[in-house]
Amino acid sequence: MLGKLLQSMPQAGYPADWSRALELLLVDPDRGMNLRNGILHGLAGTPPKHHVALILQAALYLLSHAHGQCMAPDPTA
Repeated sequence: MLGKLLQSMPQAGYPADWSRALELLLVDPDRGMNLRNGILHGLAGTPPKHHVALILQAALYLLSHAHGQCMAPDPTA
């Protein structure tokens, strides 16, 4: 379910690259880290600090985008 939600992010106005990054970080067990199962569901012990940092970064990005604080794309890129 979370995977489908992440895949639909571009239709909701989120950049497609962030949708894919979050999919790899949270739900893709084959190519990504799949942190949702291991950490967010409590299946692992204390997570490494770098995993916590990645999850916090993702959450802060989603919050900033939802509140209109995202940066506009560079028109020259």
